[in-house]
Amino acid sequence: MSRVSEVTNLQQQRIREMQERMKKEDVSDALKMQLMVQNMTQTLNDISATLAIIADDRKKDL
Repeated sequence: MSRVSEVTNLQQQRIREMQERMKKEDVSDALKMQLMVQNMTQTLNDISATLAIIADDRKKDL
């Protein structure tokens, strides 16, 4: 599995977990917003890690 596919799968899994949690629990709007921000932050971290891996791989090729 490529790193991009891995990041995409992790993001989709987090979204499903967040949606399930919101369905099962009485979640306030503030908590919903917090969960969404956490998800976006983790997605950005995953993207940053992926870009760093790509940059390192390309650096080796030079």
